[in-house]
Amino acid sequence: MADTTGAGLVAVEGPPILFHFRVSHYNEKIRWALDYKQWPHRRITLVPGFHIPKVRWMTGQNKVPVLLLHGKAIHDSTAILEEIERLRPDPPLFPEDPAVRKRAMEIENWFDDEVAPRHRRLFWSSYWNRPDYAARMASDGAGALAYWTWRVSFPVLKPVFHGNLGMSRQLLDEARGSLIRDLDQLESWIGPQGYLAGDRFSVADLTAASILTALIRPPQFPYPLPEPRPPELLELRAMIQDHPGFKWVLDIYARHRSKSSELPAEAALPGAS
Repeated sequence: MADTTGAGLVAVEGPPILFHFRVSHYNEKIRWALDYKQWPHRRITLVPGFHIPKVRWMTGQNKVPVLLLHGKAIHDSTAILEEIERLRPDPPLFPEDPAVRKRAMEIENWFDDEVAPRHRRLFWSSYWNRPDYAARMASDGAGALAYWTWRVSFPVLKPVFHGNLGMSRQLLDEARGSLIRDLDQLESWIGPQGYLAGDRFSVADLTAASILTALIRPPQFPYPLPEPRPPELLELRAMIQDHPGFKWVLDIYARHRSKSSELPAEAALPGAS
């Protein structure tokens, strides 16, 4: 595994600090895990595109989430989940039985590596030709200055996002064509107790449900999208809303998306401050 810890940060005591994008399904994995463990923590909202200097300084790479824990900056959602589980083992997210644990992690990896990029691509595509919608979504929680800066910068940011997200017509068509297949695969894994690995809620369920929020957005998702939502996004959601996999996500959220353990919020940052 690649190094997932930041260098040069001074060890400090205090609650975990999560640097995150509100909108992100990858980031939702970590918010949910912290809330599920009832671990008090702080959240700092970063703005996509403007987050790079801050995150690169902490971790040497550009992606969030980043969890600052006792002065150590950890990136990669899987690595963060494993550290959360090590330090706060109850209630468990990783099954005790080795075979079930292996299965849970295989499911987590499939959703992270295969499903998440496709659904993120479709999500962003619905905002692609609507700069005002995109600016409201990307800067949500960061204030008016962040909104206007993002809106004005969109012509410059758009080519960067195009490359990072893989927004070619071929990839978008493939992502759209995979929507039902992804949900069919999910449905095939749901066990008699309603879980994906074993007979209780685990990292497999948390990851699958979190990743699928890119399009589904259950009521319990902590950061509702700014209204109005793009018609293209509503169309994608309508395509899948009758699927049993869609209904499974709603059910898992209703049963297991715990009350927030976030401490009183500090000022949201536009990324580099």
